Amino acid sequence: MERNLYVKIAYWYYTLGMTQDEIAKRLSFTRQRVNQMIHSLPELGIVSVNIHGYERNHIELESQIEERFGLKEVLIATDYGEKETAVYKVANVAAQYLDETIQQGDVIGVSWGKTLAEVVKQMAFRRRSECRVVQLMGVQNVEQMVEKADEIARELANKLDCPSYMFYAPVVVEHAKTKEWLLLERCVKAAYQMIQKCNVAVLGIGELTESSTMCTRGYITKKDIQVLRAQGFVGDLAMNPVRKDGSYDNCPLTERLMTSDMECLRKIDNTVAVATGEEKVEAIRAVLLSGCVDTLIIDETTARMVMEDR
Repeated sequence: MERNLYVKIAYWYYTLGMTQDEIAKRLSFTRQRVNQMIHSLPELGIVSVNIHGYERNHIELESQIEERFGLKEVLIATDYGEKETAVYKVANVAAQYLDETIQQGDVIGVSWGKTLAEVVKQMAFRRRSECRVVQLMGVQNVEQMVEKADEIARELANKLDCPSYMFYAPVVVEHAKTKEWLLLERCVKAAYQMIQKCNVAVLGIGELTESSTMCTRGYITKKDIQVLRAQGFVGDLAMNPVRKDGSYDNCPLTERLMTSDMECLRKIDNTVAVATGEEKVEAIRAVLLSGCVDTLIIDETTARMVMEDR
């Protein structure tokens, strides 16, 4: 009989929409007693609570990654184990996130890559003319079709109907002296100054292997990769190499890189990393350990691999 009473209360409260006061009056109970009975309904197995919009296992996994790596927020895209569509689905979640979070007056820095290009492609046209978009890293003339930082920056600025600032310099130069000279150029100096004003950055994460995009497309050489791997570097963020433990100091490539460095990225209010692919798991872990990422947007399959102990 007592269980039947709990079932009735559940029906009145959740189906008929009766208030706790109305139920208390009907049963001649105190409102406090009715409140306690309603709170006990899930424990008794009479009602179950479903949160629509997110899968429960995603919430748990997102929270676990946030806690493990000290991130502000993690968003996981359901990929159903389909590698072919993972980039599209992660980009869709990232596009929605940026559409909702970018505010008037933001200075948004972007890097390059296939996933990032897809993110911007899926973003809505929403006028935020007081924003500014800046290219966080230099470019490289290569013969293959590549998703270049300057093109991504222009496309994002077009979506926001705001100005964009280009970083017209090679992303990697041959000699450290060349970098010093380029930084004296007015247009390059202006780009660097704008980068310092960024409060949002949207970046991809790259792996450091001879088959990685940065190597196959000519950004750095196989010899560069071999030297970096020998010193423990496994991934990169905006072309900045990062070791497996998240450290990035004393990198032999840094003095030749024309990009926003890791300390600059660390100071940005919200550095958003968008990543997918099992080949990048080691790199993703390393970049998250660096402390330079605030928000991670990732597919479910890769997210679970990131959390596996290795």
